[in-house]
Amino acid sequence: MEDIPTAVIAIRNLNKTTGAARIALQQISILKSMGYRVTVICEKVNKKTIMSYGADLKIIKKIPLTSYIRRLWFSRRANAWCQHNKPSLIISHGDMESANIIFMHNCVDFAQEVIYPNSAQQKNSVSKIHNRILRKSNYQKVIANSQLMTNDLTTRYAIPASKISVFYPGFDSNQFNDSKKSIFRQKKRDELGIKKEEKLIGLITSGDFKKRNLDLFIEIARDLVKENNILYRFLVIGQGEIDTYKEKTVRLGVDQYFIWKKTVPEVEQYYAALDLFVLPAHIEEFGCVILEAMACSTLTLVSERVGAGELLKDGLEDLIVNGYISEQWAIKIESLMLKDNTIIHSQLVETASHYTYEYQYQTLKSLISEHLKENIKDDICKPHLEKSKNK
Repeated sequence: MEDIPTAVIAIRNLNKTTGAARIALQQISILKSMGYRVTVICEKVNKKTIMSYGADLKIIKKIPLTSYIRRLWFSRRANAWCQHNKPSLIISHGDMESANIIFMHNCVDFAQEVIYPNSAQQKNSVSKIHNRILRKSNYQKVIANSQLMTNDLTTRYAIPASKISVFYPGFDSNQFNDSKKSIFRQKKRDELGIKKEEKLIGLITSGDFKKRNLDLFIEIARDLVKENNILYRFLVIGQGEIDTYKEKTVRLGVDQYFIWKKTVPEVEQYYAALDLFVLPAHIEEFGCVILEAMACSTLTLVSERVGAGELLKDGLEDLIVNGYISEQWAIKIESLMLKDNTIIHSQLVETASHYTYEYQYQTLKSLISEHLKENIKDDICKPHLEKSKNK
């Protein structure tokens, strides 16, 4: 009977539809296609989902202690399980030590320093566990989701360049594509009450309005409205506390121009309705919303600390704004709204087309295969590696 190589994917929470969860599920599919028996180690999970992917499951019971102790407990129990079962490959999503490959999804210390500079020394539980895992260097490869993240991790944790790579997330091209504009643009604008002569500027996010800099977005709106050259409306979509932001729009005299929505499943219809998508984030390690907007042929404008901005090349660099001065953003937006951006729309769609889920899957498979070929000396893996090349 042929021996089967084993792989572990450690991720504390696989019960959400986050980018990290999606990548973890892709990893299961890839490893299964390469002939691996896969075990997922987690704390929260949708068991039916894991079963549908054909993976085994090891649940580490959550303990009722502080967040950091819970994370440390998860890391130690996952490590103990792996030491006992000796898998050929261990992939961690920043949740356990001694993994072969660590996928990182956020820069918690960088974000803390940028957004809350006066309390940057107060490390939270995620920061502490990342510090413990990355400084111990018990790994062969770290995967960052942008060069922005790579620069921070290499500097902060002294990770050698040979040990870190960039892997850009992808988007669902079935949901987000340029056909959505012709189908939904007018219908959605009518529903929102947007007049033909009005320019609709939007900030769409999953949440964390502080990090995405909704404060600045409101100040930009004030500066655009007072110029009075163009009629503007502003759309904000996302989960989170918005009362203080609504109060700010009242103080600045722009509340009548704003439309507020909770997170919606058919977000592509709102991208189609926009004249411009703006993300003035303090920091966004990547920002899949940028790819989604681009794919829907929606003009985008991002801050210099948005990882997805790294994809804006070959003449699209002008869609990145340096600095966080509202007047400068307003000037840039006004100039974009006064010119024909047909060519830029086409360039955005073309750029996004290279970063679909299909791209993500193939790139991730190549990354894992290359790592196995270079680092895994397990004889059981060799025949399966050879087979996977032909799939």
